[in-house]
Amino acid sequence: MARPVSVLNAAAGFDVCVLYRLAFLLLLAVYAYAMLRGEKAGAVVGGITGLLQDAMTVGIFGFHILSRICVGYIVGLTKEKVFKDNYLYHMSAIATITFILRFVYWWLELLRSGGRWSIFFAYLWDSLGYIIGNALLVWPVVVIMKMIYEWIRKEDISY
Repeated sequence: MARPVSVLNAAAGFDVCVLYRLAFLLLLAVYAYAMLRGEKAGAVVGGITGLLQDAMTVGIFGFHILSRICVGYIVGLTKEKVFKDNYLYHMSAIATITFILRFVYWWLELLRSGGRWSIFFAYLWDSLGYIIGNALLVWPVVVIMKMIYEWIRKEDISY
């Protein structure tokens, strides 16, 4: 029997797993938006992006929705308590968030697979790539979101 991802890859004509890897950019967008707008807006955007990410994956449905809502809300709570121009804070915060999310997801997959520990090292290596990638990309995403937010806030949008 064909795996659902293989069927999706064949139907779409490209590797759907690439979309899943790019979907972690949505986590960075939730982080940046919550940092700009606060906990309520961060939770709403987190829920929407989590639903989008859950729709694109074949894993545990609802994990991304709940985790992105929590990330948006918690990051939004820190909005007024941190220096927004501190590069190291953003890098360490998103690295910690990514590590926690990947660890929780790994435990859920471990429980779901009946204790298949053989996936640990491959998943750890993959998670390390996510952590480093998110830590390096968080600052450009925050800067771009800040520029877009200021542009819209001026209400001087000309086409």
